[in-house]
Amino acid sequence: MNNNTLYLCLQQSVLVGTRKINISDIATIFCSDKDISYTVGKIDIMTLPGNEESQVVITALKLIQLISRQHPHIHIETLGSSETIVYYKNLKANTVMKIKTKALFLMLLTLLGTAYSIMAYNQDVASNELLGNLYTLFTNSSPSKTNPGYFLGVLAYSIGLCIGMIIFFNHGVSRKNTDDPTPLQVQMRLYEQEVNQCIIIDNSRENKTIDAD
Repeated sequence: MNNNTLYLCLQQSVLVGTRKINISDIATIFCSDKDISYTVGKIDIMTLPGNEESQVVITALKLIQLISRQHPHIHIETLGSSETIVYYKNLKANTVMKIKTKALFLMLLTLLGTAYSIMAYNQDVASNELLGNLYTLFTNSSPSKTNPGYFLGVLAYSIGLCIGMIIFFNHGVSRKNTDDPTPLQVQMRLYEQEVNQCIIIDNSRENKTIDAD
C-alpha cells in the first residue's frame, strides 16, 4: 500500500461540541504514515455560526480541497457518505439543566400522549363491553364496576397491556431480551435518516452547502 494514500470516511451526520472544527472532528482518517494522519486531522475547516445550536452540510470534496492545498502529494480515497451534516450544540455545564428540563418535558408529553392513545383505543374497540361479556361468560352474572371479580379482570387487563408493550418494544428495562434494535429504535433511525436527507437537499437547493470552490 502506498504510504501517501489517505483514506477519508464521512458519516451522514456528526455532533460536535465546539464551534471551531477541524477534519478529525467530523471524519475518520487513516494513513499508514501516522504523521500524515495527524497533520491532516488538525486542518481547520470553519467556525460554526451561533452560540447554542447550529448545523451545516460539508461535502467530502471540500475536505479533499483543504487537504490538497496543504499536502498536494497525498492521494486521497473517500469512503462512506459524500457529505456530512455537522450539528453543533453547546454542551457546557450551564446548559445541562436546560437539557434535563427538555428531556423531562418530553417524557411527560410522551406519557400523556400514550395514555390518551390507549384510552382512545379502548373506547374505540369497546374494551369495557368486551371485559363485561367475558365476566358474564365465566360467572353467568351481569358485570358491575363495583363487583370485585369485574375489577380484578380490568386490573389483569391493565397489567397485561403494560407487560405486553414492554416485551414487544423490548424497551424500558435495564436488560433487553435480545441484542436486536427495538421497533422504536428502528423507527427513530429511519426518521433520523429522512431528516438528514431533507437537510442535505434543502441546503443544496439554497446553496448553503460547504463545497469545494
